[in-house]
Amino acid sequence: SLTAHQSNSNSTSDDNTNTPPAYTFGLLTDIQHAPIPDGHSFTGNARYYRHAMEAAASAAQHFQEERVNCVVNLGDIIDGKCADVQRWGGEVDTKEETQSNGDKIISVGHDAIDNVLQALSVYSGKILHTYGNHELYNLSRDRLAEKLNIPFTLEDTGDLVGYYTHLIENCNQNNEEHSSSSSMKLRALVLDTYDLCLLDRCPDSSHKRQRAHEILSANNHNYPHEENSPEGLEGTNRRFVAFNGGIDEPQLEWLRCSLEMARENEEKVIVFSHQPIHPDSTWPTCLVWNYDEVLDILRSYKDVIIASFSGHAHKGGYVRDEESGIHFRSVEAILESSPPIKTYAMVDVFEDKLVIRGEGDCLSDVY
Repeated sequence: SLTAHQSNSNSTSDDNTNTPPAYTFGLLTDIQHAPIPDGHSFTGNARYYRHAMEAAASAAQHFQEERVNCVVNLGDIIDGKCADVQRWGGEVDTKEETQSNGDKIISVGHDAIDNVLQALSVYSGKILHTYGNHELYNLSRDRLAEKLNIPFTLEDTGDLVGYYTHLIENCNQNNEEHSSSSSMKLRALVLDTYDLCLLDRCPDSSHKRQRAHEILSANNHNYPHEENSPEGLEGTNRRFVAFNGGIDEPQLEWLRCSLEMARENEEKVIVFSHQPIHPDSTWPTCLVWNYDEVLDILRSYKDVIIASFSGHAHKGGYVRDEESGIHFRSVEAILESSPPIKTYAMVDVFEDKLVIRGEGDCLSDVY
């Protein structure tokens, strides 16, 4: 649970000297870059907003050198403070950007996300992005679709939702130095945990925003005046805050169908999301609102799913679900590692195990 990594971390250098992994992917989360001086979270944790982008660039260079099969960014690529940089000691570039409705906006968040993407572009392969609450403090979902190449679905309600799958290419098959004899097929399944939420949903017309309002009203007595406060809530009920979200029924049905198809095609699946899904892998305040529904579905496909990786919590956590054997890992944030520490990971996928090669404050492990 939480920080109890239940495996033999010291074996990472010994287990895999002879057999190359079937796949290797890069992993990074919660970069939360902003053009402001270093600061603190609302709970007092130190944050290094400019160094975070340097760390991301270093990670991308390492991923390129290792020729990983793909990279997964678990969200919060920029910080919400980009929306008001002067308040936090930064300087505003006076350049304006015109929105689709004709409104003029100062594009600090837009520029910040472009700068991080430029830093990551050192890696020439596929980057799979999900998004978190901090992107939504700065950009609309249609802009995120453009910048992060997230294939949002326009649901019948008129709301955009960003869930998708990607069959990871085994580029190592043609690489004699890193070639693997494994026939494993590996699919990434990316969830949108801000499907049901208040953020960037129209107050007047969004069905999903109305559902989010009802969920928070029913479960958090601090809402709406202190919508991000879990004060007075206990246990997993602390998840009912406005910086979290939930997964609506259309996406849950898509999840079932995608996992069923993976089973039929004899594929293995790794699930990626910004918010954690398992309550023993993270702090309660970071969980998906309806984590229990999502977890029930994942457990039904324990023969298909290897692991679930998430961000959002900033401090790492891990649990192997007793019922299914699925590994749930919350990944340490880039943002809260002081210079010169650079926090990210590479994950080697073998037929019988996962090897987490952590850098900086990201813990290495073998599952």
